[in-house]
Amino acid sequence: MVTRPTYEELVELVASQVTQIERLTARVAELEARLAQNSKNSSKPPSSDGLAKPAPKSLRRKSGRRPGGQAGHEGRALRQVADPDEIVRHEPRVCQCCGRSLTGRPVTFVERRQQFDIPPIGVRVAEHQLVERQCRCGALTRGDGPAGVEAPVQYGPRMTAIIVYLYMGQFLSKKRTAQALAELFGTPVSSGTVAAMAERTAAGLDGFLTVVRDRIAAAELAHFDESGLRVDGRLRWCTRPRPAGTRCCACTTNEGSRR
Repeated sequence: MVTRPTYEELVELVASQVTQIERLTARVAELEARLAQNSKNSSKPPSSDGLAKPAPKSLRRKSGRRPGGQAGHEGRALRQVADPDEIVRHEPRVCQCCGRSLTGRPVTFVERRQQFDIPPIGVRVAEHQLVERQCRCGALTRGDGPAGVEAPVQYGPRMTAIIVYLYMGQFLSKKRTAQALAELFGTPVSSGTVAAMAERTAAGLDGFLTVVRDRIAAAELAHFDESGLRVDGRLRWCTRPRPAGTRCCACTTNEGSRR
């Protein structure tokens, strides 16, 4: 025979069930929040999104203007030039109606179509021969080579400029820069050559860097990007000339951290 619980026992049972329900509800909410996390609303990497990646949402706000070029904006579309590098005439040979020859017949109209393209590019090798001649007196005199051409084999200034531009200007790696030169111009270039050219080019900027350094030092206010710049051995984002031992300007602390 089952005995009836007392009133106090029922109150205690309900209280324990309420506590358990609250705990389980909180656990369910926590698990649902975890399932809803992705790389957009948490610190999870994009690779963890799997195939069900959330659609990207643009942060741009509506400006009220129509898409594309605006009224009055000067377009940058390709336009024909008045003096092309090459003109190729395509003449009709016979009449498409009766089949008679059109040789020598008057021209009634010429339609102009222009194609912009880059001609095939290859490396041009120039050999400089330093001729040596013997005088009647017996002395040997050799001709002077052009400036900058000192090794038996080397790259010219244009090739050097392209390599440095791809490596330093377009931020390609040494390997990808060498690969681009090989694929575009059919010239094998090693990663070591790319690095050596960058070093030689940087060494030639000593005078330029001195001028820039002096002008920055003489400026009332010098601005740097978010990476900052070391001044007197400490990292700073903005600096201006100040007496030794004093604090930096208002945008940084004396230790170089942002306020």
